[in-house]
Amino acid sequence: MKELNIANQPWLSMSRTVKITADGIRYRLFRASVTVAVIVVAVAFLMNILAESLIKRSIAGNTRERIQKSLLNSVWASKLTSPGSPESIITETAALSPDDDLYKETMGFAKLDAQGMAEFQAIAQKTNYIFEFFDNLDYAKRRDLIHTSEGVDILNYLSEPENMKVFNLGLSRYKSIQFDLSQEELDGLLAQLPKLEKIIAQILESRKEANNKIIHALREKLPNANNDAERLSMALPKADKEFGDFIRQTGFVFNQESVAPIVAEQAKRLEDTTRMKNSIKDRPVRQLIAQEANILPADVNDVMMWDFLDNEKFAKRYIEKMAESGQNVEGLTPELLVSLAKGRKEAESLERAQRLTMDAGKGFMGLGERLAWLLCVSMLVCGIGIANAMMMSVTERFTEIATLKCLGALDGFIMIMFVLESCFMGIVGGTIGAIIGALIGLFRMLSSFGVNFISAIPVVDVIMGMIVSIILGTLLAAIAAIIPSWKAARLAPMEAMRVE
Repeated sequence: MKELNIANQPWLSMSRTVKITADGIRYRLFRASVTVAVIVVAVAFLMNILAESLIKRSIAGNTRERIQKSLLNSVWASKLTSPGSPESIITETAALSPDDDLYKETMGFAKLDAQGMAEFQAIAQKTNYIFEFFDNLDYAKRRDLIHTSEGVDILNYLSEPENMKVFNLGLSRYKSIQFDLSQEELDGLLAQLPKLEKIIAQILESRKEANNKIIHALREKLPNANNDAERLSMALPKADKEFGDFIRQTGFVFNQESVAPIVAEQAKRLEDTTRMKNSIKDRPVRQLIAQEANILPADVNDVMMWDFLDNEKFAKRYIEKMAESGQNVEGLTPELLVSLAKGRKEAESLERAQRLTMDAGKGFMGLGERLAWLLCVSMLVCGIGIANAMMMSVTERFTEIATLKCLGALDGFIMIMFVLESCFMGIVGGTIGAIIGALIGLFRMLSSFGVNFISAIPVVDVIMGMIVSIILGTLLAAIAAIIPSWKAARLAPMEAMRVE
């Protein structure tokens, strides 16, 4: 009897499999286009949410930095006239690094050495954590734990044994509250409360003494000013000169290179801005604005003035009218007025951006609670949409699968072919969807925040988000094709032929 040798079914090479898959897509181009369109919409939705989230988070950080820098003059005006509060000292000390000027300034006012300052900062960081912990609680829980205590008084309240028992009992009842300090750490912090209060009292005393020196010197130098605030506003434009030297002599660390020039410039611009606001009191100036706006002079306000001063030609005419009405125009130029008008618009855009990004940095991936939920929903929609499209694409081709099996195709080959086809469509659809989603997110954010924030757009992060979206779309397309193709590959050829 002749021996029969049954060999394993040969597998086609990967290149041949890819070619067959590409030919299949070409022959069913319309159906493939529909599937790709579904993937494009799903990935575009995902990428739009992701792009807006990344851009919004970046703009939030940029806004905080620009606002902080723009308020440097106001910050120093407050520091030079007020010693602050114990809570403000604790909060700012907790966030400092040893290289910061404020760290050195605080160490000098507290009369501490390097080790003592490091110990004080460690206490301040734990105390600040307690402040933030109770600030994040709702009123009912906060009152239940510490009654009506605020700031440093919270530590004094918890120092009482009975109050500590009430606090621990409340924590045990509220299972959702996470208090990260152990009882040992909290007791250690409360034991250092006298030391903390002593250091803070020393800082406040030193700051108050420095404030008094500055105010006394300004009163002697500017006796005709109406009040101390006006005297300080008149002196700050010279913060990069002799007044800055005097500030440093009182004990403040007032950096001559990085801080003083900015404070002086902002103070000068504030002085010019105030002068321009007062300029519309004169009738010739109001008539010029009224003529330009086609309204009555009585309806003119400073908002209209700034809108028109954005034009250099109008700014030149405005300065001429100010001079005709006898106002002081020394130092005023059309370029300066245009710069002041643009600065005002920039300040308004910063305020708007701050309102729109209040929740940025919170929630999943630091993208904000609302956008984090939208991102999760978009991923779910993306997966369902792609899975549905791929399942329909595979199911309607059962007859083709049966024909392939009759020609000798193995189950594994059929699955690989369909998964490859899904991957191809996922790559194409994912790429198009990622580009469309990124562009939509970019235009939406620019329309909301304005072109002033175009430099804050995280290009690298957006590109990485596009790559992630393409990969995710491709994976979802491949995974969505596995189950229906596996089911189809397992069918007997005759059974598959009967499927309509």
